[in-house]
Amino acid sequence: MPPVATLGNIQILVYWNDTNRHRRPHFHAVGPDRASVFGLPGLDQIAGDLKGKEIKAVLDWAEANGDVLERLWNERNPGFPVRDQGD
Repeated sequence: MPPVATLGNIQILVYWNDTNRHRRPHFHAVGPDRASVFGLPGLDQIAGDLKGKEIKAVLDWAEANGDVLERLWNERNPGFPVRDQGD
């Protein structure tokens, strides 16, 4: 699957039918040695071991492109859509 974006050596990925393990809408940030999973829409780190500058780069990109991440999640996981935090 092609990445949604590449930030240096970190790839941003939204997988198809990816609802079993993390049990909520999310995206993956995968580097050569570390990876993390971030929730949607809140952008909290659910799992993983990205650190400092890596997390900052991912979150800066995700804040600017949250609509893209949410749209891709909803297209690829239609039975488990992103909802507003108040829902």
